[in-house]
Amino acid sequence: MNTPDTRIEIQTLGSFNISADGKPIASTWPDKAAKVLFCSLFSPLAINFTWDRICRSLLGVSESLASRQRLEKNSIVPLSSFLIEEFGFNPLITSHEGIRIDFQRIHVDAFEFHTSALEGLNFLSRGNRDAAFEKLRRAKSLYNGSYLPGITSKIITNTRFGLESLYRTAVINAMPLTGTSCSSGRNRRKEPALQRKPVRKTVRTLNYGHENASYDVLENCQKAANNWLMTS
Repeated sequence: MNTPDTRIEIQTLGSFNISADGKPIASTWPDKAAKVLFCSLFSPLAINFTWDRICRSLLGVSESLASRQRLEKNSIVPLSSFLIEEFGFNPLITSHEGIRIDFQRIHVDAFEFHTSALEGLNFLSRGNRDAAFEKLRRAKSLYNGSYLPGITSKIITNTRFGLESLYRTAVINAMPLTGTSCSSGRNRRKEPALQRKPVRKTVRTLNYGHENASYDVLENCQKAANNWLMTS
C-alpha cells in the first residue's frame, strides 16, 4: 500500500494517532487486543519484550505453549495482517526469545521525548547549559500529556508513569537550572495535566535563582532519571 520511503509517525503523548506522509491511517483496528499489543511494543523504556513479559502484561498469565499459541492466534496474526494493509509492511519482529518492533521507518514522539530529556540532563550535569536548554525545550514541546491515554496494559501503565517522572525531573525540576528563559509570558504553553499518582523518583524542591545550586543538584536530577529508567 505504501511506498518503501513512507515514514510512519506515531503520536503517543496526549493522544494516540498514526499517520503516513501526514495522512491519518489505522483508524479501525481488528480488535482491542491487537491495538493494545501494538501499543505495548513501542514503549521507549524497553526495546525487546520477552514472551513471558508480553503474556503476563496482556493475558495475565506466564509464558507457556498454550499462552503463546493464544497470543499468536488472537493478537499477532491479525495485527500483522492489519499492519501490512495499513503501513504497507509489517514492522513486527518475532524470535524465540520475544517480539519487538523494527523502528527503521517509524517515528514515535515518546522516543524522541525520552532521548531529548535524558540528553538534556546529561548536558546539564556537564555544565553545558545552552545545549541542555535546547534538548529540554524540545522535550517540553513533545510532552503534550499522558502517554497513550485511555489504553491500558501493565507495560503501558508503567511507561506512562515513567515518562511523567522523567518530565517532572527534566522539564519541571532541571530546565530552570539552565538559566535560560523557557518562554515569554505571552507564548508560554500551558503545562500538561500530570497524574496524581506519586512517582517513584523525584528531586527535592530547589531554589532555582541560586547560582550555587549546581552540580550536586544536577547530579541528583540525572540519577533520578537513570534510577527510574533502570527499574521500569
